[in-house]
Parts: sequence; C-alpha cells; structure tokens
Amino acid sequence: MSNIELINEAKKLQQEAKRILQELGLMEILRGISEPKIVGSVASGLMIVKDIDVHAYVKEYDLPKILNLMPRLALLPTIQKVQFSNFRELRRDYKKDKAHLPHAYYIGLRSVQSSGEWKVDIWFAKKDDIQEYQGLGQGLTDEQRQTILKLKKLWYVGGGYRDGAMGINFYNAVLKHQVKTAQEFRRYLKDK
Repeated sequence: MSNIELINEAKKLQQEAKRILQELGLMEILRGISEPKIVGSVASGLMIVKDIDVHAYVKEYDLPKILNLMPRLALLPTIQKVQFSNFRELRRDYKKDKAHLPHAYYIGLRSVQSSGEWKVDIWFAKKDDIQEYQGLGQGLTDEQRQTILKLKKLWYVGGGYRDGAMGINFYNAVLKHQVKTAQEFRRYLKDK
C-alpha cells in the first residue's frame, strides 16, 4: 500500500470514528462524571483499524459512578457489547500481557456499523495516573506519520498486533528511538 493510500485510509477511518462518537453522544455521557478526551490513533489520525480510544479523566476514583454508566451505554444505538475491567486494583503480575495497561477502570464497547464492528476503549483514570499515553502523535513530521502507519499495517494481524506490540510502541519507537524500518522496529520490540 502506498503512503498516500495509507494516509487516505487513516483519514477515512478517523472521520468515521468521529461520526460514531457523535452519533452515540458518548463524550456528552462521559462528561457527566469525567473530563473525556479522544486519544490514540483517532486523535493522531494514524488509524489502521476500527478502534477508538477515550480517556475519561476523573478527579477521584468512584467505581459506583463508573459502573452506573453501563446500563446507559448498553442502550445506545448500535452497541452490541459493554464490558468492564478493573485494571486499577487488579494484580498484574499473574498475566504478563496485561502488565502494560494503565492502572485505571476500563469500559469496552462494541458498536456495529455498516462498515463493520468498532471497538471503543474508555479508560477512567486521574490524569497523573495515565500520563504516559497523553499527547501521542502530536507534532509528527510527515515522514514519522508515514513510518508509524507502515509499521502498524505490517504488524497488524487478525485481531491485534503481533510480537506483543501495542499501539504506544509504534509512537515511542519512531519518536523516541528514531525507528524507520521494520527491522529496526523488530529490534526495538526485542530490546524494550
């Protein structure tokens, strides 16, 4: 896929993601108990999959308030699934593939659209507890944007990234470690 095709595909996915959020009224619902912000690939415009990330910044952790949102979210049009996970208090050492996740409460949604199923990840956390994920993709050069898109596309298989890669790895590799090729990214993953 050419650079232009990758960028056009990413823009199209970004536009649809924003339309879905608007259609669901999700940000307004979340504003009732938090300060929501679109983050990740929707914010950066570096999308290759139907995945929307939202940080719902809270002043204090209030699990009952968060759980009370679930019935309302389940009744939204196009929502097929609502799932809660406690990554704030859960022991993380028993499962290595969860150790990198934010120490936060999580609600995951699945929205069925004409274009297919979309995943919406909502992380409830204090800003200080989720700083590592803020501002990814801001101030990128065109070359960095293209590199991130190419690497994401190369690493995405089926339902996720291979070799244990996470979305944040692509940004960190390119921005902080000047990774430019698949071989360099492979080495970055091995060394991290």
